[in-house]
Amino acid sequence: MISFSQERKEIMKDTVIPWNKSQKLKWKDFLGTLDPDIFAYALTSYKIDIIPESVAVDNNDNILNYKTLSVTANFYKKQSWSVSQDLNLLNHEQLHFDIAELFARKIRKRFSELKTIEEKRFSVYWNEYSKLWKDCRAFQKQYDIETNHGAKLDENKKWAENIGSLLEAFKEYACQKSNL
Repeated sequence: MISFSQERKEIMKDTVIPWNKSQKLKWKDFLGTLDPDIFAYALTSYKIDIIPESVAVDNNDNILNYKTLSVTANFYKKQSWSVSQDLNLLNHEQLHFDIAELFARKIRKRFSELKTIEEKRFSVYWNEYSKLWKDCRAFQKQYDIETNHGAKLDENKKWAENIGSLLEAFKEYACQKSNL
């Protein structure tokens, strides 16, 4: 049996924020050190993590307890930083995190579809996760391009409205722990 695991919860408590509709990012959450090689006013570090933390896979690529497999969108405090504490910039960075949650919901939807047909192979879930993670990264880049990294306030507002609508459309796939 092969076991895949991620960071332990104890370590993550003080350094990771799971996405939650009622908990918006604050500048005090950005604990990272400015990276001089990145030309930006801020960096929001997020990831869509597979849960549970340990995924047990047998020799036939079958996930044990595959029905519990899901994902969560997490913000990483120690890798996130800002050179400014402008409210518009914070709203822009929050939307990056909201986009991560949108794609987490898309992944949860796809995982739900796979569970419905009793798919147990880890490789199938991993391929779906990888494809949607790649789509998320491309979507994030498009967001930065169209808003000029948040400088175009009208465009940023349009994106916020669109992402809000999409989150609502996928609300059935909100993580139970995210309170939406």
